[in-house]
Amino acid sequence: MKMGERIEALIRIPLAILYAIIRDVLGIIVGLIVIVQFFYTLILGRRHEGMACFANQFASLSYHMSRYLYFATNEKPLFGGPGWENTLPCDFKREDARRKYEEIKDSFESSEF
Repeated sequence: MKMGERIEALIRIPLAILYAIIRDVLGIIVGLIVIVQFFYTLILGRRHEGMACFANQFASLSYHMSRYLYFATNEKPLFGGPGWENTLPCDFKREDARRKYEEIKDSFESSEF
């Protein structure tokens, strides 16, 4: 059953509040990770993969949330749409990142606007 655009627009209001809370809490965590990552990189001369991937997941989730809240899509992040596991490519595994980038690019090119 397809939801009407008016109902979808009304649902965005409580979801916007929920997404703001989620994004703010995760943003604080990622802010702390960025500070730790900075010193880790200065001392060891390389980035920590886990911290970089976590920050990448946060950035991707924020992107998906923004697309929904700005009426660019009707896919609700975390609720049946893209979630924490649907991330944009991280550059640690370059061969996987390139393949994933091509898949994302192809899906955008094949979608109807």
